[in-house]
Amino acid sequence: MKENRAMRLGLYRKIEVARKQLPEMDEEAFRSFLRAEFGVESRKDMTVPQLSWLVHHFAGLGVEYTTPAKSRNKAVTPHSRPDYIEITDSMPFAPQKRQILAIWRKLGYSMSSLDTRVRRAFGTHCFVWLQNGEHIRVLLADLQRREKSFERRQARMAGHAD
Repeated sequence: MKENRAMRLGLYRKIEVARKQLPEMDEEAFRSFLRAEFGVESRKDMTVPQLSWLVHHFAGLGVEYTTPAKSRNKAVTPHSRPDYIEITDSMPFAPQKRQILAIWRKLGYSMSSLDTRVRRAFGTHCFVWLQNGEHIRVLLADLQRREKSFERRQARMAGHAD
């Protein structure tokens, strides 16, 4: 629970940074946006994946989240790391989601195409928002079949190269 609280506080800070960088995002505009997108009045009523989506959405609008001065990393935005999806321990089905990501990456698929797959197959906008256990099971089973086929092809190709 402590990790979830720390994560929420970090996301709250990023949202405040974003609101300072977006002059049109005054208090009323922010609350209106929360009502329209999430059906809530306050960020405190949002889940961690929703808060994370909001931070990424603001980054897409040009907000820059800089790291502390002691770090050498430049600002990390979804655009600078399109191959990265963060799955935290507090997310539902985190081990299965990590396994899905590992297989997806092994097969050479782009991370953005995972969101497309999830949206088309299950109607969920974003992979990290997927919370239906049956949907996760179906996706994982399909990817495991694809992985076995991929490994067989790789083995055949290695056999022909010798």
